[in-house]
Amino acid sequence: MKIKVLIFLTFLIAFGAISYAQDAQKNFNPFPFAQYNDPNLSLITQVPNPAGYERYSSDRLSLFQHWLSNLPLTPQGTPVLNWKGKKIAKADTLNRVIDMNIDSKYITDADILVLLAMHSFRLQGTLDSFNIILNKNLVVNYRSWLQGKYIDEKDKDMYFKNEGLSRLDTDEEFQNYVKFVTKYFDTKSLRKNVEHTNSNFAKATNVFIQFRDDDPDSIGHSAVILDVAVAEYQPRKMLVAFGGNPAQSIVVPTSGKETDGSWFTLDELREHLKEFGMGYIYRWKQ
Repeated sequence: MKIKVLIFLTFLIAFGAISYAQDAQKNFNPFPFAQYNDPNLSLITQVPNPAGYERYSSDRLSLFQHWLSNLPLTPQGTPVLNWKGKKIAKADTLNRVIDMNIDSKYITDADILVLLAMHSFRLQGTLDSFNIILNKNLVVNYRSWLQGKYIDEKDKDMYFKNEGLSRLDTDEEFQNYVKFVTKYFDTKSLRKNVEHTNSNFAKATNVFIQFRDDDPDSIGHSAVILDVAVAEYQPRKMLVAFGGNPAQSIVVPTSGKETDGSWFTLDELREHLKEFGMGYIYRWKQ
């Protein structure tokens, strides 16, 4: 079984080459949201390849894909929590929780997908160009947020042009933007931000979504593809993560097969979540 040698070190070097405007970024941390942030507790170190399969080589991955494949995990046995902190399941050695603190009552499966994208793009310095469609009348991006163009009137789904001062690009302001986006981002928003892609060539950063094409508001399930493993003449297997509605834990589920651990083919993932609908692979719109 092929293992990515020193991938985390390579990851840090790759991201270290990126230029950042903020003084706060001098001490680079690829996972500022993590509680433990232990490189020995990561997807790449804790999740073995499925039998007979290999992960993609790190030099074939985009920065976003590389970042996802190295996400930190909490220690084994960490309970799965809802947004109130209530224990709803117990994770075992093959059902792990991503080390990402979430305390917002607005976070749902759909939010997790855009949340991970925002964190990664901010680290890459490309968040300004990541346009997010919240509804048919409102497209937001971080640049416009910093320019003070959007404010959220308390307890009302309304947006206003702000004639006041611009916001400073700080960690706190980024979190304010995240809260603003996730409060109004839902399955309908997600449908507007993604497009079908070839399921036979699913890759990390793609998403698995369950809703009917003729009903974007239909309730289903969504998951982000964190990594992909391949084998000759075999369907590719995916490492996925999802939360709940609402969620405080992002879970990497087990397939239930001892030889595969947390890896799923598309058909297996559909079977795993069959009570929520068929499900297809999508990608973020360019």
